[in-house]
Amino acid sequence: MHTREIIHQAYENTTAKTSAIWNTHRGTGEIRTEPFYHPTRLAITSGHRAGSPMAALLDELATAAQGDPLADVAQVNGMHFTFFAITQALYDKPEDAEDLADLINIFEQYCRSHVMQINDLRLVALPDQLLLAGFPDAESLRVRQALVEHLLNTSWAVKIRERYPNTEIPQVFWHSTLLRYSAQYLPETLRVWFRENRQKDFGSLSLPVKLVMTNYNWTETFTLA
Repeated sequence: MHTREIIHQAYENTTAKTSAIWNTHRGTGEIRTEPFYHPTRLAITSGHRAGSPMAALLDELATAAQGDPLADVAQVNGMHFTFFAITQALYDKPEDAEDLADLINIFEQYCRSHVMQINDLRLVALPDQLLLAGFPDAESLRVRQALVEHLLNTSWAVKIRERYPNTEIPQVFWHSTLLRYSAQYLPETLRVWFRENRQKDFGSLSLPVKLVMTNYNWTETFTLA
């Protein structure tokens, strides 16, 4: 199970690697021809919207993006923190998902009434994205690990491994994606905004964990449990 130090080091290493990449690529590089995620298809995941407490931050970031059509800034009504994502965006509508009753039963066994605490929120940079990431409470780490271990011993394991093909299961990061940029690298204006704000502490959040089907930015969400 991940410790605070492991999570902290992952954030620091990611930003350091991104800074090195930015230093050797001053421009934005090639424009993406495919979206990061399907814009309408639904995935099964868990977590909760962060909502209005993050409105000022998102407004500031949108101002920094200066209306750039390549900058996809998270919307206030969709900004969220993921607890654990279970599938890729596979479904056109909730009715398309099979075996949901079994999944809901497992989820409720571990996560009913659970509230995740995410503390010491700070910015983390990827070459083409900006994240808001923090540190979970010990109970959230324990609950998520137990949930994942159970699910990986069920028929849902195939979809989970498809969702996380090249990373740890469960993921190290506890984050929300603030901005995705549809090119290889962020433009200088957004790099400057990141550098000016990377040392800020954006506080903490307490979010009840829900099982949902949702589009990529959580602006269309169907609660399952």
